[in-house]
Amino acid sequence: MARKRIEGTQFTTWDDVDQALREIGEIDRDLALIEGDANHAIDELKAKAKTDSKPLLDRKAALELAMKEFCEANRGEFAKVKTKALTFGSVGFRLSTKVLIKRVGDTLQALKDLNLTGCIRIKEEIDKEALKNLDGNTLAEVGASLRTENAFGYEIDRAKLPEVA
Repeated sequence: MARKRIEGTQFTTWDDVDQALREIGEIDRDLALIEGDANHAIDELKAKAKTDSKPLLDRKAALELAMKEFCEANRGEFAKVKTKALTFGSVGFRLSTKVLIKRVGDTLQALKDLNLTGCIRIKEEIDKEALKNLDGNTLAEVGASLRTENAFGYEIDRAKLPEVA
């Protein structure tokens, strides 16, 4: 979202600013109530959807299990073909290989010890905090720069809001 530049000022005294802080605090409180009501309604809808879908999910799981058992009982028909095409879809068996790891830490260390780093994923990302410590020339070499700004901020004293209301 683009930053909006406000020409001039609406406030003439610090009391005006203080009243704006009060109003912002009240708006935040009202927004929190609205968001809470929305979350409550969403939670109720999710619970209803879960309840309504349970019989369907149970029936689907039972049908899947029955299909699997039937296909396993008739496995001989899959000797020449992996998939059997039917009117409403297909069923079949696929060879699947899974890697089972007992302890991730031990496996990682063993891979490092055996110099099998190609089997280790490493997520690379820029450490912006470390970049802040580099000098300007080095930053320019890596295609980065520092920008310092004096950012405005405010803080609402929420404890005092009920006193005014």
